[in-house]
Amino acid sequence: MAAAFYILMGGFIVWLVLRAEGRREARLRMPDARDEAINRLNARVRSLEEIVTDRDWRLRRDIDKL
Repeated sequence: MAAAFYILMGGFIVWLVLRAEGRREARLRMPDARDEAINRLNARVRSLEEIVTDRDWRLRRDIDKL
């Protein structure tokens, strides 16, 4: 009886570990909405930094092109 208990407990623990790995992989594959928002904000910051650090004449030229 004691041996059967330990075998069942070992199997249960292995099952829990495999189940947790599957969920973790599924979470990593699914893109997070926060990551997309962060990427969009990073792009906006880069463009604003370019505007701030750009030379006057280039900024005027780009605005005139619009």
